[in-house]
Amino acid sequence: MKKKLIMCLTILCIGCTFSFGKSPDDRSPKKTVNSKPKDVVSAFIDSYVHTDVKLFDQVMSEDAVVSFCNGRKVEKQTKSALLSFYKQQGETDLNCESDYEILSSSGNVVMVRVDFKFPTFLQRNFLTIEKNEQGIWEVTKVNKFNENL
Repeated sequence: MKKKLIMCLTILCIGCTFSFGKSPDDRSPKKTVNSKPKDVVSAFIDSYVHTDVKLFDQVMSEDAVVSFCNGRKVEKQTKSALLSFYKQQGETDLNCESDYEILSSSGNVVMVRVDFKFPTFLQRNFLTIEKNEQGIWEVTKVNKFNENL
């Protein structure tokens, strides 16, 4: 039952939103999104809220993994699988508010909590952001948790 509820809420949030706003060309990725962890967080939020494939591709590392609980089982999605999903969906503006908090920072690693508040539930995303050998900050891991409101 919980598995079906979570899947329905996920489909509802992604499928039942309205598409409006700027075209993909008007919302092209910024060159500076990977220069600081706060810029990566802001770009992650924008890419999620607007299902922006280009921006999502830019902020996520190539080997990034997104984990979430699907009933009793933990599901993991790769960056490439999520990019394919976003491309299928097209640009869509999700009906949610966002907020974030930097939980911990240590040299080349930052842990951030990003919250997306939808009308019926809250999605908490715990991001691990790392600075790679080229000095570029990227999201390497995301753990998602949904809470009913």
